[in-house]
Amino acid sequence: MKRFGFCLTACLLLTTVGTYSLAHAEDHTNHPADMEHHKHKMEWDAGEKEKVEELIKLGYSKHDIFVAMKLSKEAKVEAQEILAFHQNSKSWQQTATHFGVDPTKIKHHHDWKKHHLYLEKNKEKVMPYLATYLGKEEAELNGYLEEGAKLHTLVKASIVSKLAGVELKEVLKKKEDGQSFRDIAKEYKLEKQDLMMEMKKLKDAIEK
Repeated sequence: MKRFGFCLTACLLLTTVGTYSLAHAEDHTNHPADMEHHKHKMEWDAGEKEKVEELIKLGYSKHDIFVAMKLSKEAKVEAQEILAFHQNSKSWQQTATHFGVDPTKIKHHHDWKKHHLYLEKNKEKVMPYLATYLGKEEAELNGYLEEGAKLHTLVKASIVSKLAGVELKEVLKKKEDGQSFRDIAKEYKLEKQDLMMEMKKLKDAIEK
């Protein structure tokens, strides 16, 4: 299970902050029916933001809204109708099938969610590691979580911060302002192999 968890973690990092040409082409070969290039970040077009805010007010999670919006484009059905069905079925595979969409097209969303759960499950090891890794107090890092940052966002921001030699709060501010980790990494000219090495260090620390 630990090896599986790391695979999910590494895959997410690669897709979000890896290189930007050959790696993506290879990923698409493995998943030809992907939905908008297997984006793992919740970024909305200008016209979608208002709809997303309305769905959030109705109590739906951002993750579920993200998946529903993707299914909505495939099925040509309103996202709220998809969310209402999923709320009853509790299964995205069943929901996709009901609306005539190949369930394999949303498989990566399940992997993405499992990655987040993997980090949360090992939070007691992740947080001390990040504190030592960045030379910061764990209380400061917990402060970012209390302010609303997700653990997986904090992990990726910490790696970018370390490799780019910039303050963690600067990276988190860019993410809060709407930049993807892919764009942030590109801005700092970070290499995929370096990102992978740092993630491997985290994996080793979790598995000790």
